[in-house]
Parts: sequence; C-alpha cells; structure tokens
Amino acid sequence: MRRALTMATVMSLAVLTACSAQDEDASSSETSAEQGMEGTTASEDAAAEREVADDPVCQGFLAGQGTPLDERATTQLEVVSAGDDLDSVSFSELTLLSGRLSTLAEQGGDHAALVERVNAPLEQVNDAVVEAGTRTEDVIDIPDVDTEDAQAALEELVGACTA
Repeated sequence: MRRALTMATVMSLAVLTACSAQDEDASSSETSAEQGMEGTTASEDAAAEREVADDPVCQGFLAGQGTPLDERATTQLEVVSAGDDLDSVSFSELTLLSGRLSTLAEQGGDHAALVERVNAPLEQVNDAVVEAGTRTEDVIDIPDVDTEDAQAALEELVGACTA
C-alpha cells in the first residue's frame, strides 16, 4: 500500500511538472506574441548567449524540453554535497536525473566521460540507498559523498559545450 501511494505521488509530481513546463511555454509564447517584433524575451536572450555545440551529449545536456540537465545536475549535486536527508520525491528526482545522465553518457560522443563524472556521486547515493533498502521511507538518509570532481566536470562540460 505504501509503495502504491509513493508511486502515485511520484507520478502526480511528474504530471504536474510536465503541465507547468507546458504552461510556462504557452505563457512565454503569449508574451512574445504580445511584444511583437519590438523586443525579445529573456529565454530568447539566454538562448542567444548560450550556443550549444552540435555534439549529441551537449545537446542532450544543455538543450531540450523542460529544465536543462545541467541546471538539474547543479541542484542535485548541491543537495548531495549538503548531506541532508531526502524525502521520497527528492530521492526520485535524484534517481531520474541519474538515469537520464547514464543514458546520455551511453550515447557516446566527445563529452560522455564528463557526463559520467557528473553522474558518479548521484549513482553512489542511489546505490547506497537501494542497498540499505530505505528508498521507500519517508525520510531517506543519504551517505556522505564527495561532489568536487563532479562539480568540476559539470563546469568543464558546460564550458566545452558552449564554447
């Protein structure tokens, strides 16, 4: 019963996140249409500043739908480095991001090794929690994990993909 409730919560969160991303896209489209040709939106300015390399890993990491993986990775690395306990939803976000990064690294490319370095602490946390059998608890204790190499790899990857 508890597992079903947790899965329902995670799925609801995923639906709400997808809907809010669509709402943001719709509202920014409306704002752009209202502005006409007079100016640009903040997202257009950011896109112009951040030209992404054609490498598939760079495209997957810095572009795409929703919040880019680099921003999500930055947030999750901060959470892991803080060492605070997680709730089941936060742990699910960490697990989903780790899976996305693993899939991206498997695509290969020039920057796959950097993605693997970014993902390493997230995988360590996920593996430790799964091994401890606490992933369905209300409060999930995460191990102390060094994130310095992952944060350096994240900066290096963003720099290489936007140069």
